[in-house]
Amino acid sequence: MTPGVHATGRTPDGDLEPDAAGVEAGEPEGDAPDGPAGPLDPPDSPPPDGAAVAEPGRGRRSRRALRGPGLRERRRLQTRTRIVDAAAELFAERGFDAVSVVEIAQRAGVVEKTVFNHFPVKEGLVFEADPPMRAALLDAVRSRPAGESVSAAAGTFVVRAMSGLGAPEAAAGVAEMARIIRGSHTLQVREREILGELTAALAALIAEETAPEPGELAPWLAANSVLGLYAALLELARDRVLAGVTGPALSAELRARGERGLALLQFGLAGYAKRR
Repeated sequence: MTPGVHATGRTPDGDLEPDAAGVEAGEPEGDAPDGPAGPLDPPDSPPPDGAAVAEPGRGRRSRRALRGPGLRERRRLQTRTRIVDAAAELFAERGFDAVSVVEIAQRAGVVEKTVFNHFPVKEGLVFEADPPMRAALLDAVRSRPAGESVSAAAGTFVVRAMSGLGAPEAAAGVAEMARIIRGSHTLQVREREILGELTAALAALIAEETAPEPGELAPWLAANSVLGLYAALLELARDRVLAGVTGPALSAELRARGERGLALLQFGLAGYAKRR
């Protein structure tokens, strides 16, 4: 993790600093044809009859369409990466609650406004607003074969995903996240909220598929069971990594514990929501 070098936008005194992502800091982009069109860019005038849409000289948007993502977008992504890396360093050094957004901005080489443009809330520097696991979990349920229950499909996905935390390349990240999250009440609350959002999304998918009567608890119970297994395996992985257990030993333990937990879920939910 390497902190950024150049600041973005303007200092609190109003002086211009070297531009790494002028859009985030409110800098005008000028006539830069190598970046993607922004949401406030006016639409190009309609081409005259017979004129090609991408005809040279027809405006920035058409030229950008030919060139693809350009310097402006690359700078934005580079700035975002510097912010995330700087935040990770500071959180690891002193804990989430003890670090201010101003300090993160200074470490990343940007102004505070730029951090908030990328991450409206500080917790977003630790947790993604839409965790990738959400889409993957729901896809695992949607694509399950005929005769397989929701708990089997979702639970198997969870066990496989959690077993992967034993991989050497994952251990350092698991340990760092464990220390940061367990050292912050704010992050613990946010993690529980994310878990609740995942549970609600799975329950909604199950209800959409099964069309239960009003007040039916089965979709909610099934979703809570699966996400409860996920939460338990995640905490187990954190405990073991912090205790120095990693690699194949951790993967084997997480898989064995997960499969045992899944068997318990299947005993009670084996016949529920089988695909016809």
